[in-house]
Amino acid sequence: MKHSKLDINEISSAQFSGRDIRDKNLLKLQTYNKQLLKKVYQLQNLVEVSYRLNSVLDEEQIIHTYLLNLFGLLSTRSVVILSAKSPYSDKFTPIYYQGIGKAHAETLTVGRTDPIFRLLQLHHHCLVLNKHAYLAKKSKFLNQVANLECQLLTPLVHRDHRFGLVIIGNKHNNKPYSLAEIDIFTTLTNFLAVALSNARIYKEMERISLTDPLTGLFNRRYFDNYLDTEIARAKRFEHPLSLVMLDVDHFKNYNDQLGHLNGDHLLVSLAEVLTLTVRRSDIVARYGGEEFCIILPEIARDGALVFSERLRNTISAHPFRKREVQPDGHVSISIGTATYPDDAQASNDLVEKADKAMYQAKNNGRNRVAVFD
Repeated sequence: MKHSKLDINEISSAQFSGRDIRDKNLLKLQTYNKQLLKKVYQLQNLVEVSYRLNSVLDEEQIIHTYLLNLFGLLSTRSVVILSAKSPYSDKFTPIYYQGIGKAHAETLTVGRTDPIFRLLQLHHHCLVLNKHAYLAKKSKFLNQVANLECQLLTPLVHRDHRFGLVIIGNKHNNKPYSLAEIDIFTTLTNFLAVALSNARIYKEMERISLTDPLTGLFNRRYFDNYLDTEIARAKRFEHPLSLVMLDVDHFKNYNDQLGHLNGDHLLVSLAEVLTLTVRRSDIVARYGGEEFCIILPEIARDGALVFSERLRNTISAHPFRKREVQPDGHVSISIGTATYPDDAQASNDLVEKADKAMYQAKNNGRNRVAVFD
């Protein structure tokens, strides 16, 4: 059977058309496959980032890991992380910034009266800033951000507690962020919020475990550990170290006359004076009751005596509340000092020697300093 030239052309055209459709479908599948592989890779990255962020409790390390992945996945030019300084703070201030000058970044604060703050209370998701440009007239913060060419903003939220926000600027290629990139930014920042929240909770629990709840000074547990560390350091560098122990004279009288609340207030006030009297390298701790300890690194026996006499005079002259009820008309302390390596080689021995010196000062009439001998 013979085919006409027209039939052959039709058959040939149909073959080309079928091949073309097949090629287009194949291209679509290949493109879809690439997109799928890219998404799988991004998800794997995000899972890894989540693990890394939640495996550390150091805030600087958490932020470093977050930024490394943020810049890698989104190719953003700049970022600013703002956070509340405390759970009771009424504003967010910058804790980290990159790609923005210091002078500009440090002016970016968000108070509770700013419209953007109220907007964040309503939204958990990422905000595309140019869609909220209408707020710039009312929001000083948004106005500043617009001048810095920032594009996206998302809150730091953990368990419905908003404690900060993250802003990122333009991409290096100046193209707008895609929906997929916005999702990545939101997910990364959610991971950051959880990790930062956990790190801060841990830090607060650690602080509570090492701090005296009444005075805010370090407690006995911290003191014992720190003294061991400092004596080991003094041995290594062949430096002296002195320990000062002090006790409030006639504290029972103050308590009996004025009640325990006033007694507590006296201890708090005394702790404040002690903190203001020492160097930054010194450690003040509440040892127990009305007894306090001060570790003086690199201070020898004579230096400890000079410091203690100055401290004793400072306390005697300080206008503590209702000090006139004390036998001498003012609050006073008895102080004992001991020094490594002259008096003791180990921390327990040093404490014992300083304690003996303190009771020697009390036995000698109170309101005086005794050096262990």
